[in-house]
Amino acid sequence: MREEWIPTQLIARNTRPEIPIDDRAHRYRFRHFALLGRGLGLVAHLLFLKLTGRLKPVKTGQLLCAFCQKMGLLWIKLGQLLAMRPDLLSQELCDELARLQDRALGFAPEQARLRIEAELGAPLNEIFSEFEDKPWAAASIGQVHRARLRKNGARVVIKVRRPGMQRAFVRDMQLIRGGLSLLERLSVLPFMHWNELLWELNQVFVEELDYRYEVHNQMRLRKSLARHQIMVPRVYRRYCTTKVLVMEFVDGVSMVDYLYVVANQPHKLDAWHRENEIDPDVVGRRLLFSFLRQVFEDKLFHADLHPGNIYLMRNNRLVLLDFGSIGTLERDLLRKYDAYLEALAKGEFAKAIDIFVLIAPRLPSTNLAPMKEELMRALSSWKDRCHVPEISYKEKSAGWVLDTMTKALARHGITIQWSFFKVLRGWTTLDTSLRDLIPSRDLPGLMTAYMKQRRTREMQQVMGQLPADLLRLQNLVDYPVEQAEMGIYRGANLRRLAQVFEGTTNRVSRLVAASFGFFSAAFLVGAAAGTGLCLYQLADFNYGLDMETLRNLARFPKLDLQVWLLINGFLAYSSFSTGLLAQRFRQQE
Repeated sequence: MREEWIPTQLIARNTRPEIPIDDRAHRYRFRHFALLGRGLGLVAHLLFLKLTGRLKPVKTGQLLCAFCQKMGLLWIKLGQLLAMRPDLLSQELCDELARLQDRALGFAPEQARLRIEAELGAPLNEIFSEFEDKPWAAASIGQVHRARLRKNGARVVIKVRRPGMQRAFVRDMQLIRGGLSLLERLSVLPFMHWNELLWELNQVFVEELDYRYEVHNQMRLRKSLARHQIMVPRVYRRYCTTKVLVMEFVDGVSMVDYLYVVANQPHKLDAWHRENEIDPDVVGRRLLFSFLRQVFEDKLFHADLHPGNIYLMRNNRLVLLDFGSIGTLERDLLRKYDAYLEALAKGEFAKAIDIFVLIAPRLPSTNLAPMKEELMRALSSWKDRCHVPEISYKEKSAGWVLDTMTKALARHGITIQWSFFKVLRGWTTLDTSLRDLIPSRDLPGLMTAYMKQRRTREMQQVMGQLPADLLRLQNLVDYPVEQAEMGIYRGANLRRLAQVFEGTTNRVSRLVAASFGFFSAAFLVGAAAGTGLCLYQLADFNYGLDMETLRNLARFPKLDLQVWLLINGFLAYSSFSTGLLAQRFRQQE
């Protein structure tokens, strides 16, 4: 980064607490016993609170949050994924899980040195002229050290993976996979779609352990975000491996520090803004517009924009960090979400609701009109709040709208696929910064402004590909958009018709399946009774029955063995055939 871009610090670095070191080599050796003990303790505590009537969502969230924070690794990621589902879990529980932060004790600098040297294949002093033993930051997967490259004198940070991570991750993943698979097989809370959650967590397992994924993501976003006037630190790829990542050091002001000063020392901000030529409104707009561009235009977005990953520089420049969590949307889902946001920005709430419903992978065969009316009222109230500067940003944010939409859908049996919630995570983590940067802004107006800028960029792109004498080029941009919207609406109408047809055919299928099932059971009982009667008549075997029953059996006509075989064979075949038909109609449903 250029020297002229470096801002003055808001909080003196020498006032920051040092990262405590935990140099116990056996920390992960008996991890499975620790997991078992703490897990049983958590279950026992929850059961005790349940039996005593003191189990509340907030308390449950606090206990789960403490457990995940203590165990670290994948458990923090699992808690963060569950925190993104306020449509399925209580808001209080999600709020507590959302507090999870991936912070941990540091490990011994000697271990970090040995790992870096082993990965880079050379002594540390041959590559770095300076190396700070004190960790700059620490998380459950690794820690960060500051250094200086010997080759060009560049200041860098080194992310080095914590020893024992691979084995600990594998054990945790096996345990989580077994637990979620059991929940899936037992149909416990089936609306949670445990298999989809397991897939998302497995992606975290694969990508978080291998820094090469983060290097690739960082290089791609460094290229695309340069067009947004947002910087990404340079990666020194020749010094990066699966366990070590070396990148440019950013000497900026963390958004964490900025928000702390906003809350505790706001009198310092005006002078700091003037000194560094920073306008919070410009910074907030740039962050919001960049996120939307990442999602809809670049089709590659940062999914974890919490304040710790955002740095402020002079003249409203921004730097984004930590590219371990990157998202993309499948093309069809992206088109629907795009049309939904545009309708929301224009105040076309009925249209926005219809399109958002299509994001769900499965729709119930029920009347969705009450849900639509409920959401229409909620969105109309949201639009009114957006025009009142004094109302808190949280009640006007896009995160609030998404929470409201997903909760309403969940109450009517409609759940959104897990992959979509990376976008929700991006919104909610970004909202933490936007609420203090642009607290009084009109969000629908901001989204409309973004849409106009986007159309201008699309038009410029078209103009660059066509002769200069062609006019009315805006039609070339608008026409595909209109056709895409028509396609979405045609699909919506077809799906509504399919829901009605599916609901009718399902009811008929259930009735027919139940009828065939009844006849199958009746034929089976008849075959069993016929077999018993045949044995009674031909083998003179009375089964130890009383005299009254034997007199009743004697009233049946005596038949030859061939006749009995024919009758019982027919009954057994009829039972088998009707059973197959019942099964087929159940599958059709």
